[in-house]
Amino acid sequence: MKHFTVLGAGIVGVCSALALQREGWSVTLIDRDAPGQGCSFGNAGILHSGGVLPFARPGIVGMVPRMLFDRESALVLNWRYLGSLAPWFARFLWASRPSHVERASRALAPLALGARAAYEPLLREAGAQDLLRPRGELYAYRTREGFEAERADMNARRALGLPVEELDQAALRALEPAIAPDYRFAWYQPASASIANPGRLVQRLVALFAERGGEFRNLDVRSVSPTSILTDRGSLAVENLVICAGAHSRAFAAALGCNAPLQTWRGYHIMVPRDSVPLNGLLVDGDMHFAVTPMEDGIRVAGLVEFASLEAPPNYDRADLFLKLGRMLLPDFPREAQSRWMGHRPGMPDSVPVIGRSPAYPNVYFNFGHGTLGLTFGPITGGLLAEVAADRRGALDPAPYDPARYAA
Repeated sequence: MKHFTVLGAGIVGVCSALALQREGWSVTLIDRDAPGQGCSFGNAGILHSGGVLPFARPGIVGMVPRMLFDRESALVLNWRYLGSLAPWFARFLWASRPSHVERASRALAPLALGARAAYEPLLREAGAQDLLRPRGELYAYRTREGFEAERADMNARRALGLPVEELDQAALRALEPAIAPDYRFAWYQPASASIANPGRLVQRLVALFAERGGEFRNLDVRSVSPTSILTDRGSLAVENLVICAGAHSRAFAAALGCNAPLQTWRGYHIMVPRDSVPLNGLLVDGDMHFAVTPMEDGIRVAGLVEFASLEAPPNYDRADLFLKLGRMLLPDFPREAQSRWMGHRPGMPDSVPVIGRSPAYPNVYFNFGHGTLGLTFGPITGGLLAEVAADRRGALDPAPYDPARYAA
């Protein structure tokens, strides 16, 4: 029986481990933290069917000056790290060309559009159906200008097969009566959903993994080779190795034949009490691109993007900005947060994740680079990885995600 060692116990890692188990192989899952930490704990909980478009799109070039100088914009670039980030940004801007956006969208569409269906058997097997909240994504706007600025993207999503509805103020307020009265326009994506506790979802999936004979080991991996990993507790031999370490995957991948241009997209969230905000479902501010999600343990406000580094300390001014933005969106929003959090999202310049076999080592595999959509893409990309490992062609073409495009 083949054995696989999977580095990373977030949603992508555990979905990969479960998919490899389904092929009849034994699997060890390794992480320095408890399962479901990092972005798998702190994300907005969205199964984002609208993730058919890449982050880099035409017009992004004009946003860069604001990113540098406006500390309250939806995207912020910490100028102290501009030198180290410059090569990634050059590739990011290149990826915003229309031909590249079209190619990336073709790769992202099956991952996003199939997310809800891919989760159904997984939630059922893990006994986690109670965590699914089926209402879709509601994007609200104060001005017609902001609303219309999204029309081209919404039409592009429709063209890729995503249902999108245009709502007037009456329909918006029928869904969310507590929204501020100056929000008058909305887009609605009914195919999306949310998870009421992303961290607990990962824990349930790890429990399922263990029930099926999988082993989780709490180890800090320092370095890797095709045949072994060096941890804080010594060296371990590996037969087949899978890198699912999120934003920390770049150095591991580079040592294993894949020089992927991965960069952290730092994100923040705050939590406020569940009964402090009258909210019926997932709500997104379309202008500032932050989400307000009802969860088991409160209301989570998450989003915004900060470009810095893995080592940079958290800038909790970004998290505190949610208090101001939350009161603009929902007048009853509290003035203090119960908690604040920062995490590292694994961002590729073209938003297309790296999935498949190493171009240098046939026993090494990768599944990382999901950006803000690890929760959305996890089950599908885990399944794709297992198909590649089994040398079997499934319904999804693996070519757009092939690590060979970044051969070292």
